[in-house]
Amino acid sequence: MESRSTRVQGLVFGGLMAAMTVVFSLVPGLSVLMPIPLVLAYVRYGGRIAVMTATAATLFTMAFTGVVSAILAIPAGILPGLVFGMGFRRKWKPLTIGLAAVLTFFLGFALEYAVTRVVMFDGRDPFVAMLETPAVQNQVEMMAGVMEQTAAMIESAAADGAATAAQQQMAQQYRDMADLLRRDAVGLVWTLLPASLFFAGAFSSWFNYMLCRLILPRFGHPLPPSTPFAEFRLPIWVIWAYALISLAVPLLAGGDMTALPWWGKLLLNVFTPLMFILVLAGLAVAYGWMRRRGLAKGLAVLILAVAFLLLGQLGMQLLVLLAMWDTVFDVRGLGHGLWKRTEETRQREG
Repeated sequence: MESRSTRVQGLVFGGLMAAMTVVFSLVPGLSVLMPIPLVLAYVRYGGRIAVMTATAATLFTMAFTGVVSAILAIPAGILPGLVFGMGFRRKWKPLTIGLAAVLTFFLGFALEYAVTRVVMFDGRDPFVAMLETPAVQNQVEMMAGVMEQTAAMIESAAADGAATAAQQQMAQQYRDMADLLRRDAVGLVWTLLPASLFFAGAFSSWFNYMLCRLILPRFGHPLPPSTPFAEFRLPIWVIWAYALISLAVPLLAGGDMTALPWWGKLLLNVFTPLMFILVLAGLAVAYGWMRRRGLAKGLAVLILAVAFLLLGQLGMQLLVLLAMWDTVFDVRGLGHGLWKRTEETRQREG
């Protein structure tokens, strides 16, 4: 059991961390640091003190800025701080912490959406209200114009002005997207919202994790080292999921994505994050392969950046194939290839 002095120290420390959270929430430039005091409270004194700290910080924020601002601060700093603190104290793997943080980001968005719809927009859809403002409409028109310019650049880049079938298809996709953006921006937002939230949550989780890695060791709480990018690899179930969903992608190609049935929109929002995850894994495979062969870090990054810019969509497809190939045949020699593990199993059984 905790001694009385430890409990008192925890309460005092929690009060200080709650005050720091409130200060960070009030200063725009420091708002990104809001999760850190809660992480420290959780790691040092456990979940009970951390929850009390979060409650006190929310109430103090409510007193200074009002109920709505205090509620909106919960997904911005309170929930991430509790999730990361729990993960670090219970020694979760970085991937587990990241997935929990992304799930928390979804929950936080739901809370933020409900509050803004009821309080700020009198029950109207916030996306509809924002897209009706002239400033946002100008941004939408600008994005549509960029897509049309991109389509024209793709066609003009073809030799002798004659675009190949693949280039014509890509250019038409950009034009269709520009037309859809002008015609039904709200429908497009809602169609791609789950995938967009995943990417935003993944970036937020990565940013908070790097903040914790930078700050927590300075307070005597070292974190376990994360997997180097050159050794990043995917679980086999991710490859199987991508392969299976890819079989249904031709059914979703072309046409108006906002008119897809619910299962089509679900597949689209699952396939898109999976594809970019495999692209990231492919970059890690290529980077790790070059590093193991003695290339300097800067040169390897430069080669990947130039190749990615020159190849475009073809480069993304090649990186996806490279990630899948590495999962089976272990291109980098890390000992994780499915083929090698199968052979070792057969040898042991034989």
